[in-house]
Amino acid sequence: MRRLSVGRGITLSGEINSCRKLYIEGSVEANLTNCHDLDIAESGLFKGSTSIEEAAVSGRFEGDLTVRKRLLIKATGRVSGTIRYGQIEIECGGQISGDIQAQPAGASDGVVADAAPVRARV
Repeated sequence: MRRLSVGRGITLSGEINSCRKLYIEGSVEANLTNCHDLDIAESGLFKGSTSIEEAAVSGRFEGDLTVRKRLLIKATGRVSGTIRYGQIEIECGGQISGDIQAQPAGASDGVVADAAPVRARV
């Protein structure tokens, strides 16, 4: 499996292409393309843009995020920026802010239909 892990205390910046899963415990400032899963640990930070299948955020995400399937924001997670998602789950304590819209299943990147309400599990 093509997996990239960025450990605690590591800072990575630039372009990231073609990884199956990106796991972040450190800090990443990048444009992430052609990746399937994003997992940001509690100590992790991602700044930049990505269009991805699924994401789980326990740390921080700042930037442009398109999640075609499921976006999970854990209790310690903070997501801010321009956010598009197919499905969303927010644990009690998780935070999301910015321009947030649901996109219908099968929508291509950047195409957004009528927004569905954001639902949070609390």
